[in-house]
Amino acid sequence: MNEVKLFATPEHLFQSVAEDFAHRAMRAKSEFTVVLSGGNTPKMLFDTLTEINSYKKEIPWNKIKFFFGDERYVPADDPKSNYHMAYEHLFSKVPVLKENIYRIPTEFNDPKAAATAYEQTLRKVFQLKDNEFPKFDLLYLGLGEDGHTASLLPLSDVVMIENNQLAASLWVPDQKMYRITLTPPAINHAMQIVFLVTGENKAHAVSGTLEGPADPQHYPAQLIHGANNKPVWYLDKAAANKLNKSKA
Repeated sequence: MNEVKLFATPEHLFQSVAEDFAHRAMRAKSEFTVVLSGGNTPKMLFDTLTEINSYKKEIPWNKIKFFFGDERYVPADDPKSNYHMAYEHLFSKVPVLKENIYRIPTEFNDPKAAATAYEQTLRKVFQLKDNEFPKFDLLYLGLGEDGHTASLLPLSDVVMIENNQLAASLWVPDQKMYRITLTPPAINHAMQIVFLVTGENKAHAVSGTLEGPADPQHYPAQLIHGANNKPVWYLDKAAANKLNKSKA
């Protein structure tokens, strides 16, 4: 089951998401662990958080630990890098502690070794045993036009991972690059999963994921069900326009 929240415009959507983020961060008793999504969608959230003074001043940035759901295997300063986008639009504008930013490494010769290194980082930070998963407080995801989320791409091997593996690498032929992603089990163990989806170009993927038959090979976002709380989908009107009208 999923909870769906609908908004007339992307601006209204991200204002609500920013308010929710601030509320969760401020009520956290100690550290607050957040997984950021990649792509273009989070930019407006980051800009909202950094352009409104009350958020910049009141959010306890120094106790937030940031992680990433996936990454393109490019240098950290490459415009295609999810980390680079987050740095430009968020980290460089708020007082986040540098040591609390856990980017996915992309400087290894072997992307598989980089995925293993990130998994080891997660296990160290969260003090996990081999059969345990990190319970991120908040994990953001986007949705691709093809139904992928994070770098769980249709018909890829990472869609089939059901063991204790936390991170994996994969080659994406269309993009001619490797990517690294959290695995479905690692994502599902987050305390709260939030999808952020805007735009009419995502409408088919939204309806296929939320209302279509079970087909995670072609709609990998269907794998994300949440082990602790049901995922929340923030959709603007355009992204939701192919949903059943009785629900939308």
